[in-house]
Amino acid sequence: MEHHQINSQKVSRETFSLVDEVIEKNSGQLETYLDRLLWWNKKVNLVSRDVPRETVWEHIRHSLILTQLQVFKEAESIVDSGTGGGLPGIPLAISAPDKQFLLNDIVSKKIIAVRQILLKLSLTNAQAKATSVEKLEFPTPFLLITKHAFKVNELWKMVKNKSWDAMVFYKGVDFEEELEGIDEPLDIRSFDLAEGGNFYEGKAIIVVKRTG
Repeated sequence: MEHHQINSQKVSRETFSLVDEVIEKNSGQLETYLDRLLWWNKKVNLVSRDVPRETVWEHIRHSLILTQLQVFKEAESIVDSGTGGGLPGIPLAISAPDKQFLLNDIVSKKIIAVRQILLKLSLTNAQAKATSVEKLEFPTPFLLITKHAFKVNELWKMVKNKSWDAMVFYKGVDFEEELEGIDEPLDIRSFDLAEGGNFYEGKAIIVVKRTG
């Protein structure tokens, strides 16, 4: 792992305040998304069945932290792999109508639900495909994001020959063991989310780029 460059920093409370402004601006569509996500969750296992509405709302807020990072601001095409019920892709697509999103999951039932949610929201900047990320046809270039669906080395092996600009992982602050087996030098930035409150203790957003 010595060949990787790893830097860490904390996401400030001010950044979380900016995220809350994004939520307020898009509150109508985000509430509709939450309603539909919970409705579909009774039919398809998209999130934990017994999770309260307040916790799912926090997952939406968690998803939107990426809006404040430069890697997202610079991206035009975003692929959300292992999207499940549309997290983080749908909240991000709501907040950034100028960007194009492809939501991907290997489970067809989940993608059927996601497509119906997209229709309900009239989100024309997002589409959904059910397939393995290895078989997915990607836009060029693209930002690849995933929320608790893959280990870093697992996803890297699947897409190492694809033309991604960066990969973003929503995961814990302790991720370095997931770099095992990656021989390509990577520039890795870890954004610690602890300033956001109890929900965010131990959570981070990991941004992975090639060094070359």
